[in-house]
Amino acid sequence: MIKIYLPKVSLISCLWILSLTVYAERDQDHQDGLIAIRPNVVLILVDDVGVETVSAYGSEIPTPYIDRLAEEGVLFTNGHATPVCTPTRTRLLTGTYNFKHYSRFMHLDKSTYTVSEHFKGHGYGTLIVGKWQLVGTGTEKESKRGKTPQEAGFDESFVWNYEHRSRGSRFWGPTLTHNGDIERFCDSDFGPDLLNGYLTDFIRRKKEQPFFIYYPMVLAHDPWVKTPDSMDAETTRERFHGMMQYTDKMVGNVMRVLEQEGLREDTIIWLIGDNGTHEDVITRMGRRLVRGGKGLTTSNGTHVPFILSWPKGIESGQTVDSLVEVLDVFPTLVSFVGDHIPVALDGKDLMPVISGDKKEVRDAIFMHYAPSWTGGSFPLMHARFVFNKDYKLYGDGRFYRIASDINEVVPSRYLLDDQSLEQDARDNYRKLESIITNMNDPPLAPPLRSPKLRRQDLSEPSRCRGKL
Repeated sequence: MIKIYLPKVSLISCLWILSLTVYAERDQDHQDGLIAIRPNVVLILVDDVGVETVSAYGSEIPTPYIDRLAEEGVLFTNGHATPVCTPTRTRLLTGTYNFKHYSRFMHLDKSTYTVSEHFKGHGYGTLIVGKWQLVGTGTEKESKRGKTPQEAGFDESFVWNYEHRSRGSRFWGPTLTHNGDIERFCDSDFGPDLLNGYLTDFIRRKKEQPFFIYYPMVLAHDPWVKTPDSMDAETTRERFHGMMQYTDKMVGNVMRVLEQEGLREDTIIWLIGDNGTHEDVITRMGRRLVRGGKGLTTSNGTHVPFILSWPKGIESGQTVDSLVEVLDVFPTLVSFVGDHIPVALDGKDLMPVISGDKKEVRDAIFMHYAPSWTGGSFPLMHARFVFNKDYKLYGDGRFYRIASDINEVVPSRYLLDDQSLEQDARDNYRKLESIITNMNDPPLAPPLRSPKLRRQDLSEPSRCRGKL
């Protein structure tokens, strides 16, 4: 098969130039002329999976379909998310720093402009299928509720945890909400299968128009369950491995249907983890064992799988070490289709590192991390921090050389007293200090112990009686 690659000028760049020309010539409210050249998008956010859980990164857990995505596109080795789910989801959807839009857990502010709204406004059919968790707890006044999927720009939605009070199970006997209508399924139904089936059906139904699908998976979050393919799993390790392999199977289903419908070549698939793996899970990655760091601000809490594939537009087989994060999804996707962004974004367009024109698009990653929620029995920590590939600085002055101290255990005073590293450490300290000082974010809110929330779980429907 002949690949359409040009030296230094990729197909993506050509599409961007072409789209600008079309924009100049078309009637402002008529978009049909652009639709024919626009790729489909499937944005996959995998729940609670750090980089150590995918075999393309050296994990002991086999994930052949995700690995194939990496082979067909770009595997970013330095991809990051926030340490816990809701801040990552709002950061990804809005392309802006959390301190600009985040107020509380399980909430997406109604004033935000999302990547899904953008694609819907430019002629795409839009779907969210999976975990939403952004309307709220279900106890707020209407004026305090977060965005529904429809308000966030999705034509169709089939989601778990539409709001917390009626969330039910996400796995066996799931409670799911279809376009605002809640339904409890049979105990023998497995939620990931239902969600994945809806997604693949949407692809078949919408194949004649460009589509944007957001697929925030319910796997591989706890509780640790048996999947249809791992019914003999008993220990946490066995069940988690089974859940990751089922995650991979679901990704493979999406790829297969796109191929069957003749859409794979011109569909962008972007797969990212939403935060580090749960601390209950220890996974072998190469020669080392990695304990999950979900909720922690160390690398084990933020370093996640970050894989981008578009056979028609991106050269395959790339491994890129650039510092990237979930903020970059919105501006990069928009640059792929050549659209103007009507709002200011904080993320970076990754096109220059994908094309090889640049090695980096940023000097460091900054996070104002204040989830305002309880993790387990304790409030999740709040912190301001900024890091590059080698060093990390916290707003309270803690400073680490993370290149050799990934778990952040060596006090900064010893590092700065090390004469062989002193100048390098001091130079990096000044650079990171400048970023964190000039960010102009508000003071950190104190950690919050979230209230106990009541749930109204639905019973299995009578129609399920006798179902095998």
